[in-house]
Amino acid sequence: MPSFLASKQRREGASAGVILLIFLAASLCCLVAFQWYRDAALRQEIAECYQQLTGLNNQKNEMERAGKRVEEELKRVESLRERLTELDKTNKMELSRSKKELAETSLKLTRAIQEGNSYEIAYRKMTNDIVVQNESLRRLNEAYLKGIALQKDTVEKYFKLATDCEALSLKYNTLFAQAEKLQQALNAPSEKK
Repeated sequence: MPSFLASKQRREGASAGVILLIFLAASLCCLVAFQWYRDAALRQEIAECYQQLTGLNNQKNEMERAGKRVEEELKRVESLRERLTELDKTNKMELSRSKKELAETSLKLTRAIQEGNSYEIAYRKMTNDIVVQNESLRRLNEAYLKGIALQKDTVEKYFKLATDCEALSLKYNTLFAQAEKLQQALNAPSEKK
């Protein structure tokens, strides 16, 4: 029996070896499955990391482009600020000049208004003087016209008087001549006697 035992022991040893080999094969399969699962998870993580890295690179590129745009905008804003500063200086100088001109113009306007007021007062006085002079001239003209009418009347009366006087003188001369003739006629018969 010893050989039977030996073969049983061998069989058991062989069966233990097969079990061990099956166990090792099963363990290797589990290890391969575990590694495959882990590798799949790692590959997925790597893909996600790659996507994140690609996304981050895109964001980085976008940020760099945005940074360049911001930098260009800052340069533009800075140049605009410089232009506005120069424009502000120019405007302040222009405003100062305009204020000075306004002050001078206001002073000239005040003087012109005062001068205009004095001219207006002088004009009113002159107008009043002219009205008074016109009234005096009107009265003088009326007096002159009355004087002329009176003189004309006087001349007419004088002319009539002169005409009457001449007519009287003619009558007188005629009467005197007749009186002389009568005197001579009266004196002539007395001389004949």
